[in-house]
Amino acid sequence: MVKCKYDSFNRLAIINDPELLSESFQKILSEKEKGQIKTNIYLRESEQWHRLSKDGVVDHDIAKNTLAVLENNITSTKNHCLFYEPSLKTWFCSYNPLSTKILALSIQSNVTNLSIDEDYIKCLFQFYCHQLQMLQGSYRDALTGLYNRRAFNEKMVQLLENPDSYARRSIDYSPTIYAMLDIDHFKQINDTFGHLYGDEVLIMLSNLMTESFRENDMLFRYGGEEFALVMMDIDGEQAKQSLERFRIKVARHKFANLDQVTISIGFTRFDRNLSIDELIRMADTALYYCKNTTRNAVHNYNDLLDKGLISVVEGIDSTQIQIF
Repeated sequence: MVKCKYDSFNRLAIINDPELLSESFQKILSEKEKGQIKTNIYLRESEQWHRLSKDGVVDHDIAKNTLAVLENNITSTKNHCLFYEPSLKTWFCSYNPLSTKILALSIQSNVTNLSIDEDYIKCLFQFYCHQLQMLQGSYRDALTGLYNRRAFNEKMVQLLENPDSYARRSIDYSPTIYAMLDIDHFKQINDTFGHLYGDEVLIMLSNLMTESFRENDMLFRYGGEEFALVMMDIDGEQAKQSLERFRIKVARHKFANLDQVTISIGFTRFDRNLSIDELIRMADTALYYCKNTTRNAVHNYNDLLDKGLISVVEGIDSTQIQIF
């Protein structure tokens, strides 16, 4: 097998969005090429390969000879690879995100007299990687690598859609908790050590977030020293325990030049009957209760409301809120 020599291909490791990958590749093919070249995106998770169509539908029915190539030549490959399979007259390229998932792209000619050589395939992949780098710049925060504010706005709209719409997409989980967190006394850190050191703290915190939460949980840099998190398929008590463990992990972490860095966290139930602004205000209310009291704590908006420690966020009917 021929290894891919393009360093930009490593950028695929932090995209981890099969639907964006497929769409970006289709865009770089000319109308003529689209009729002559067939492309497929394959995803391996939970020890099984799936094929993803253009609209993100998961197809479990993969031809046996293709599945054999994926299993024998890609599943066990630790690094990215690019190779041609003569029996299928198909080029395969794999890329392993920093997770348990493996993604693979195949390119096959549908016309018998169309010769696709290695140089042409490498050229396509180079353009493909460039397109993905542009996507990364659009949806990823340059400093932390987490989803940025633009991605937050778009993905929150998708998550608030009717769950029935998930039936046709490659999404098999549901958002149940929305949380916001803020670094305590971050301005003081910047004023004392400078903004470059402040950036290091933001990077370290984002790394701790990536290590601490599950693959399907969505992590965002909301702005400045504030972060947002959407947790999937978890109840209120489990969420509080998970967020509490993360709070303690940050408080115990050894940051250079600092005795301690702490965070405040506020969260609420992810209710599709609410708007994005309402969800943000609810989590923010719990967050700022932390900031205005003890800091270095985790609070649930619904619990605070039930205890009479905060008022109902304006515009939200408390009778519609389900308390954990």
